[in-house]
Amino acid sequence: MYKNKQSKLTNSVRLAIAMGALTSISVPVVVAQEVGETEIIEVTGIRGSQKANINAKRFSDAIVDAITAEDIGKFPDKNVAETLARVPGITIDRDFGEGQGVTIRGVQPDQNLTLVNGQAVGTGQWFVLSDATRNFNFEILASEMIAGLEVYKSSQADIDEGALGGTVILKTRKPFDLEANSGQVSVEGQYGDIADALDPTLSGLYSWKNEDETFGILFSGSYQERTVERETNEDFGWFGPSIPRIDPLIEAPVGADRKGAIPWGMGSALFKQDRERIGFDVTAQWAPTDNFDMSVHYLSSTLKADNVNSNLIGIPFRGIAYMGEDTNTGTVSADNVVDYLDVVGVPQRPAWARFLAYDNIYRDGSEMSTEIVDIEGHYLMGDGKLHFQLGTTTGEGENRDFFTEFWADASDPRVAFDFYNPGGDAPYIDFTTSSPWLANPTDEMWLGGIFDQLNATEDKENYVQLDYAYSVEWGAVSEIKAGVKRRDRSFSQSRYRTDLANLDPVGAGSLGPASAFWTGDMINVSHDNTNAVAASYFFPDKSSMYNALYNAAECTDGDTTLCRRSDVFLSESSFEIEEDITALYAMATFGGEGFRGNVGLRYVETDSTSNGFDLNTGQAVSFDGGYNEWLPSINVSYDLTDDVLLRMAASRVLTRPAPFQLAPAVNLTPETSSGSAGNPQLDPLTANQFEVGAEWYFSDASVAAITVFKKDINDFIFTKTVAREINGQQINQLSTPENGGSTTIDGVEMQIQHVFDNGFGGYANYTYTDVADAEVEEAVAVTDDDGNIVGATLASRFVSFPNTSKDSFNIGVFYETDLYSARLNYNYRSEYFIAQAEIGDQYRDEQSQLDAQLSWNVTESITLKAEALNLTDEIWENYYVRSTDGKRLGGTQSANGRRFFIGASMKF
Repeated sequence: MYKNKQSKLTNSVRLAIAMGALTSISVPVVVAQEVGETEIIEVTGIRGSQKANINAKRFSDAIVDAITAEDIGKFPDKNVAETLARVPGITIDRDFGEGQGVTIRGVQPDQNLTLVNGQAVGTGQWFVLSDATRNFNFEILASEMIAGLEVYKSSQADIDEGALGGTVILKTRKPFDLEANSGQVSVEGQYGDIADALDPTLSGLYSWKNEDETFGILFSGSYQERTVERETNEDFGWFGPSIPRIDPLIEAPVGADRKGAIPWGMGSALFKQDRERIGFDVTAQWAPTDNFDMSVHYLSSTLKADNVNSNLIGIPFRGIAYMGEDTNTGTVSADNVVDYLDVVGVPQRPAWARFLAYDNIYRDGSEMSTEIVDIEGHYLMGDGKLHFQLGTTTGEGENRDFFTEFWADASDPRVAFDFYNPGGDAPYIDFTTSSPWLANPTDEMWLGGIFDQLNATEDKENYVQLDYAYSVEWGAVSEIKAGVKRRDRSFSQSRYRTDLANLDPVGAGSLGPASAFWTGDMINVSHDNTNAVAASYFFPDKSSMYNALYNAAECTDGDTTLCRRSDVFLSESSFEIEEDITALYAMATFGGEGFRGNVGLRYVETDSTSNGFDLNTGQAVSFDGGYNEWLPSINVSYDLTDDVLLRMAASRVLTRPAPFQLAPAVNLTPETSSGSAGNPQLDPLTANQFEVGAEWYFSDASVAAITVFKKDINDFIFTKTVAREINGQQINQLSTPENGGSTTIDGVEMQIQHVFDNGFGGYANYTYTDVADAEVEEAVAVTDDDGNIVGATLASRFVSFPNTSKDSFNIGVFYETDLYSARLNYNYRSEYFIAQAEIGDQYRDEQSQLDAQLSWNVTESITLKAEALNLTDEIWENYYVRSTDGKRLGGTQSANGRRFFIGASMKF
């Protein structure tokens, strides 16, 4: 009796999943076909993908959300991260206008896991200020290559460890999934309103298999160009009047001279980038017998990302020392915040008081790439199934930085700016006073900072995995699965720099005045979407500055005049992290009358070595680390009624620190007195997590669900900002990772989705996440009555968990017929903590975005499509909360603009 019921349950689950899979690869109309005496109706398009998503969620043992492509090459969004943002509990970062990292249930991107077909994917970064992390950068992957994805929010023993928030599994297509000689071709144009440029995208897919369906091969490719422009009112950190500081270019403390809290610097910046992304995906599949199949998968994607960032920077921090003089007038609010300051150069100003700089950073040749070679096979052995998988993945990043910096003389009366800070939380600088010469420079500014830098990173993993699943009849247990996996992973970074010794910022000891490096081009920043005012300033000639650097004579011992140091290895920024990971697991799948699930145990052993160089001596150093963990998990589902499902899950998880966090290295930006540092002594983060939920499936494409979750976290990793002297350079804002104490994440997810019979449908989800501040102990200096440090003591303070928005939600509506479809989607996330700074905590303000899509099925094979992203023209903004009184202090604002797409696709 029990065996028959179990068999019926298994068959129904398989049928439902099969139906879901069919909808993800079918045409955008309703078709029928006969299989034996059974007529199968395939509902496709948006409605079909919604049904497939619900089937995957409903019949999974774990707590899972899924998204499938509406058709071949038709993933819902231009970027997979943008699609993930629709899933309950998921928020994303859009620093350059496109989804990059994925936060799951309040856990930041580098503490989640992204897998391709169940395996790790090596990734790199094109941006030199992006430290090496474990999170996948979704900018690099064309959405056309993805057939679907699953988000595992609860843990399962047979899935790789490493995720605290959740695991995203991306799935590519295989040739046996499609009809022989089928495929798709699409062409599209993209327009960005800030860049004011039209860029092309091309993609295609072709799948073939022989008549016996024993061998097949699938090819897909994608090519995209994108012109990116971003306008920023940039902040370089705040300092308060009660905090004594030493400026890196000032020889004496200036804290006593300051009259109120003020930013070190504010910049009017324009970022411009030309992107080119090329991707290939090839899969060969072979099934010589009914009992054996094997596939070989190759994926390659490269994003070339030439870019230049131009930033005119006023430094009010240096001007405040002279506030109250006739030349530097200003006002301070009642709560000790400077709300206005007029800074003007005067003859008596010392050299260290330079207050106006102009940076142009050229990054031609920057790119990132990822490559996967994967072999996977299945062999049926009686009542068991053997699965094997082995392969390698490599992610590479190459960041090229040709940095140039002009300085104005602090004693030049032609140089001036006005600092405004209305309300104390909206600072900006008006350069209008200097506009005449900024449009036609002579000797008001001097080329006094320059270097040419190459930063190369590599993320590589080799893996081999063996799993065996054995069907049993042990009461409620229907399957026993066990496996072993071995991974060798390495992360490395090497940095080389060519610069000039004995270079003065201004005057005769510099490379020359601005007039010598200007050909007449201008930079114009409208600041329509930030609180800054429009700015216009000269754009120097890159070739002239490059020649000035490389025409300088090579340095020799004892040189005291201007000379060049070529290809110097920057040991303080170079490192290699090596990890050897062995995992063993066993998992039992069970089920009975109205219930099912799995219970398992995973054992993981990690041996790691952090290789780098001593920051002071430059000598090679190495730090060994290692840990092992037992990670139990259980997932249970219970059918309360035919339509209502209850779920429970519990597990222990671990998250490894990011590669750069473990590195005995620093990434410094001395020109802004900032940088980041690693910490080889970090421990992995561990957590016990629990969730309970209910799901009501009130039609075949409709669901209402609620899930309550809790994570008890130990040794969580947070970032704090400190001041430190490194190699003789004073760095005022050095971000460093540390292990915190214990904290908890409590939350609830709610979602509803419904498709009406008249073609209308909609969905909404909301996630509430509450993170408790963690108490940590730190050494605090003890001083005597004269201010001398006489010792240290431990003091407790509370730190916040980063990247966690308390509230996030999505609302979407759509209408679809056999000919037309339209969709609107709005998502929102509330503010979240970023890092600690000396003035107080830094936050990212709330963010939202409205997107729209329209499509017309001209024929069964041809579809026209139009899309618009960020219709509300939202910006992102960072700000500070002052630790002494909780006052909000404004910071960086960036605008990426709207993007519009129009295109056509054809399937065959």
